[in-house]
Amino acid sequence: MLTQSKLSITTEDRNGDQKRTGPDHPGEFLKEALEETGTSQAEFARAIGVSPMRISHVVNGTRPVTAELALLFGRAFGQTPQYWLNLQATYDLKTAEREMGARLRALRPLAPA
Repeated sequence: MLTQSKLSITTEDRNGDQKRTGPDHPGEFLKEALEETGTSQAEFARAIGVSPMRISHVVNGTRPVTAELALLFGRAFGQTPQYWLNLQATYDLKTAEREMGARLRALRPLAPA
């Protein structure tokens, strides 16, 4: 069984300090899991019964992990489907928050915090 990834996307600023550039797409976790098991994207696609292109799109971050894929990934790696859905939900929320930053900051809550 695979555990949560140690992946972290960072860049260096002018001072050489590292900083995160954005949320990790679930495809990065999938790529790492495949590398850890020595499985190619094509082999994995055949094993779970989907097209290699679909796996490639997820790995490249251009396609989301759907409920169907979460079930397949979870079964293949001995994880819960919820693990993969949580990765996707976290990615989606962080991406939306970054895109809506100013709008969210300008919004006054209707109820006290």
